[in-house]
Parts: sequence; C-alpha cells; structure tokens
Amino acid sequence: MLLAAYVVGAVVELTAVAQHWTLVDRASKPLLMPLLAAYLLVRLGARLRVLPVVVGLAFACGGDIALLVSGTAFFALGMGLFAVTHACYLVAFLRSGALAGLRRRTWVPVLYALGWLALLVVMHDRVSVPLLVALCCYGVVLYAMASGAACLDAVLGLGGLLFAVSDTMIALNTGGLRLPAHDLAVMLTYLLAQGVLVVRFAGLVTSARVRAGSR
Repeated sequence: MLLAAYVVGAVVELTAVAQHWTLVDRASKPLLMPLLAAYLLVRLGARLRVLPVVVGLAFACGGDIALLVSGTAFFALGMGLFAVTHACYLVAFLRSGALAGLRRRTWVPVLYALGWLALLVVMHDRVSVPLLVALCCYGVVLYAMASGAACLDAVLGLGGLLFAVSDTMIALNTGGLRLPAHDLAVMLTYLLAQGVLVVRFAGLVTSARVRAGSR
C-alpha cells in the first residue's frame, strides 16, 4: 500500500513538474520520501541495519523542501542535506557488505572517479570557486555512495547510478549546461533512484534474514 502510494505520488509529482503546476509540486514533493521511509519501516521494522537509510530519507525530504525555494542559500542547504543522505546510504551499504563486493568490482569506483574528474573539468570555468569546491566535495560523497551501491548489488547499483545522473544534471545546470526537459529529467531519475535503492535494499535485508533463519 505504501509503495503504491509512492508510485502514485511520483506520477503526480512528475505531472506537476511537466505541466508547471507549482502548487501541486509544492504539495506532493515533500510527501514522497516519508512514504518510502514508512514502507521500509513497515516492511523491516526499526532494525539497526535499516535506520541509516531511514535517516537518509529524512534528510532527502529536507533537501526536497529546501530546493522548492529559489536562491543560492536554499540551493546550498539542499546540497548539504542531500550530502548527508548519500553518507547515510553509504554507511548502510558498507554495513551490508559493500567492501567485500569492491574486490569483485574494483572498476566501479574507478569509473565514478573518472566521471567526477570529468565533471570538474567541465565545470571549472563555468562556476565560482566556492561553488566548484562545494560541487567537488558533494561529488565525492555522491559517487562514493553510488560506488558502494554497485559494489553491493547490481540492481542497487542502478539506483545509485540514477541518483548520480540526476545530481550531475543539476550540477551541469549550475554551469549553464541545461538539458532539454531538464526539470522533468532530474525529477524522473531522482524518484526512480530513490525507489530502486529503497525497495532493493529492503529485498536484500529480507533475503539475508531468511538465509540466516534457515541455518
């Protein structure tokens, strides 16, 4: 039920973005991450392994709200809140075995590091030095999270990749490189990313619990 509500809410939000329904956007967007957090807690309970993701979703909700307001200060606030989200997700992935997966997929963080460096090269003369430094720091946390997701599980890695794509489009936009249907593309990849990350992580935790119970 909660996951279905998230899907419906995501469709409403994407429609609002596409049609520029500002009031609907402001009403629907803050509700989406709490729905995913509730889904995770109802499915798995308040387990220690799950709490970092729930906390990450809470910060993502704060970031969503901050980015509803225009202005540099709110953009910086949103960036900071989402950086905490990525850090929380990374902690959850590391606790679930992402480091072990790194031995099998060492190429993943290498590719993300190259992508991060390429982004900095593109952006270095398009934004101010403080913003470039902020993007640099944010990119480290974002791409570390995406790498951790991919090293833990391929489907989880897809969610991390979608998140990286969404945030990279936002970064490019700050440098004047705005893609067609930018707002819709950013929101679509973001909502898909969060949904994939949360649902797949819940599945991995459930599978691990089932395996442990069968021993």
